[in-house]
Amino acid sequence: MDMRYLETFIKVCELGSYTAAADAMNISQPGVSKQIGRLQAGLGVTLLRREDNGIKLTEAGREVYLNGKNILSIWNKLSDACHSVSNQLSGLLRIGASTIPAKHLLPGILMNVHSTYPHVELSVNVADSQQILDSLYRGSIDIAYVGTKPEHPEADYIPMTADKLVVISNRPDWSDRDLADCPFILRETGSGTRTAFEQAISAMGLLPDKVKCAAEVSDTGLIIQLVEVGMGLAVVSSLDAESLIEQGRIKVVQQLPAERKFYLVFMRDSSCRALIEAFVQLATAPV
Repeated sequence: MDMRYLETFIKVCELGSYTAAADAMNISQPGVSKQIGRLQAGLGVTLLRREDNGIKLTEAGREVYLNGKNILSIWNKLSDACHSVSNQLSGLLRIGASTIPAKHLLPGILMNVHSTYPHVELSVNVADSQQILDSLYRGSIDIAYVGTKPEHPEADYIPMTADKLVVISNRPDWSDRDLADCPFILRETGSGTRTAFEQAISAMGLLPDKVKCAAEVSDTGLIIQLVEVGMGLAVVSSLDAESLIEQGRIKVVQQLPAERKFYLVFMRDSSCRALIEAFVQLATAPV
């Protein structure tokens, strides 16, 4: 029996529909139906029945679900052990990263993973921190590199590089003005940068909803361009600011007091634990 069929069946049971399982596993809904059909054919029983209000487990289906989770866990441990012995990890590792890790921190890690485990296929999705964490919780990705600490009870995380946020401008006359009097080009809600900025200015005694918003933009490159033409101030990572200062494109008006951490986040019950552990080991190794 192909263990993927069992994994798909368990996902359908937990999410309550073929469509939700298809979205979580990045496969088509007909693909989910086909795998469930093959599992039923292999076992010679009907596991699920479609009803008007959704799907319902048969008695055999309940037995397969309860025992299948244990079987899948044992299989994953066995697979991990075999990969460890052979040192030939393979498979697909789906990675999600927020903007700053994707731009400044992830490339070197990906190169190291590729060099160490050439048979591992890497898939990378870039979005804001909350979108990436939501994808991880849904099972659409296997590991996240984000600027927001996870709150999911089944998520494990490892603190990574710390970062400072700086306020940038191209207008010298804004250097001595109170931040409350200046227009800001802000990252979208859900961005780790936006969250860290709001926490920092709250600590400085300025309410986030009192900040003058000239525009809300999801792309850091566009934010920097708008700062360059004088539309307003912006808050960016010090990692982004370094090269911009060297190029003479912007100046730093203020460094915010709070430090922002990045995190590697993964789910405890992930089906590709060996790949995740290999990635984490390389990502956290001393440079």
